[in-house]
Amino acid sequence: MKKIIFLIIATLLVLGLVLPGCDGGGGGGVAWPDRELKTPGKLTIGVTGAMGYDQGLHALYGAQLAADTIGTFTVGTKSLTVKIVSVETNEVLNPGGAGGTAAVSAAIDDCDFMVGGFRTEGVIVYREPIMTANMTFINCGAATEILQNAVLTDYDRYKYFFKGTPMNEFQLSENQAKLITMLVVMVQGGTGNTTYKPTIALLTEDAEWTRTSRENAQAKFIAKGYAVRSTPWLVSPTATDIGTTLNDIASYDPDIVYCIFSGPVGVTYGNTVGDYMPNVMSCGINVEAQRQEFPSVAKYAEGMVFLDGWAPGVNMTANTAGFLADFAAAHSGKWPIYTAATYDAVGTLVEALQSEGSVNVDGAVQYKPLDIVDYMEASVRTGTASTSGVYPVWDGVTEGDYVTYAKTYNDVPALNVDQVLDLYPWLTQAKYSPDAVNTYNWTYNSDDWTMPPFTPHDLNFGMRAADGSTWATGIGSQWQDVGGNLEKIAIWPKPFYPGIPTDMATFLTYVGMDIFTPAQLYAFEELLGIWDQYGYWNWQYPGTGTADIASWAGWLVTKW
Repeated sequence: MKKIIFLIIATLLVLGLVLPGCDGGGGGGVAWPDRELKTPGKLTIGVTGAMGYDQGLHALYGAQLAADTIGTFTVGTKSLTVKIVSVETNEVLNPGGAGGTAAVSAAIDDCDFMVGGFRTEGVIVYREPIMTANMTFINCGAATEILQNAVLTDYDRYKYFFKGTPMNEFQLSENQAKLITMLVVMVQGGTGNTTYKPTIALLTEDAEWTRTSRENAQAKFIAKGYAVRSTPWLVSPTATDIGTTLNDIASYDPDIVYCIFSGPVGVTYGNTVGDYMPNVMSCGINVEAQRQEFPSVAKYAEGMVFLDGWAPGVNMTANTAGFLADFAAAHSGKWPIYTAATYDAVGTLVEALQSEGSVNVDGAVQYKPLDIVDYMEASVRTGTASTSGVYPVWDGVTEGDYVTYAKTYNDVPALNVDQVLDLYPWLTQAKYSPDAVNTYNWTYNSDDWTMPPFTPHDLNFGMRAADGSTWATGIGSQWQDVGGNLEKIAIWPKPFYPGIPTDMATFLTYVGMDIFTPAQLYAFEELLGIWDQYGYWNWQYPGTGTADIASWAGWLVTKW
């Protein structure tokens, strides 16, 4: 049973995984007493990030918008407001540098909690003083799974570390594969070439967070019969000139350049790729392409497809539209990029303090750090701008094996069958085909539910139930010409298989009645990628548009 996962960029805490017997305090392993708020009348939350770049600024903007929206709230008899503090970590230009750690260490004296982060190499260093201070820190930018896995391997120290966005790189690679499959299927249907398989050039940042994504993506492309070079092309996250690399890629004559960028090199690529490959499709992760200003700095923006957090008019929850409108109003019409999920993180921390805080005999608001952790591990957040969920506690017994392109994880913690069915109850109705001949009812296999990718205090992915509600998902977007202007249009998830139901409930009914043949079920699961252990993907969020591939498909026809 194939694991698949998407991004973009969904944002709420999906929490959990408490090791049995770990109930002591953090940094030193000692239970801490009640802690008063650092500033009377205010909950002070630090936002870490590279504030000279949108990746950091949007984290700051999202947090401040949450503070403004919340306004005054109460804990017991005390009225409080949220104060946001900017913490410059310089993690784009100097990730892991001493300056980031020094800035965070200084901010700890004034802050009650922390949110933010961006580059893995920076977060993994400067989170240490935060953990030593037994302070809750919600990671809202770094994807690398090893960050959250520390909660499992050293719970006593890292139980204060949670994930707000994005999904980890195991899940992101699955999402990327699904998005590109959609484009390939659209070409096949639009041109009549049902056997078309693309040639793909994999171009990624030379950074730790892309390692698993690029390895898994390559494995998935090879499994689908796509042509892909044995090694990817790597560039610096801050490169201002990648002409030599693009020239080398052009000699490979790809149909698709598959990008994995989070830093400024995404602009460099967008401004130069057409000089070397004027007709190629760009697809993958490019955080810079999420920005409203991207077409003004990237002359080849038109047609680019990328994983995204939000797009105008696309409502992932009942609260998304209000968030997008308020963000745009506060920032001259700009749209948020994924790091603005600090908006949801701040709201979560306020709710945690309201639930677990109290007023002491001196009239000060106080809380126990462990109580905040307990609340976050047990809560299900629904009033957010993105999809949400909760992650179950490891039972301390169940284990499995997980195999990636380059590494095998043996005997690692896994969800048990009851936990899986609590998250995905519709699996009891599911049928799967290992080939085009045989069909079987779903059966539990711990290897399908291991950590990674089901990682402690990380996001939980996929369709939640047959009613269409979801755990963490995101969207795929494309820059399209609309009336002479380039606009960002959400294009995925999208129903693009004619004749197949667009809702999970109907599909499950059909599958349960064996109306689909084994060959069809096999195609849905393995080839088309719309049916898997996480749910049914032939659906869309309200406001989703359609991919424009006419020019690209026409060029492909001339190549054939």
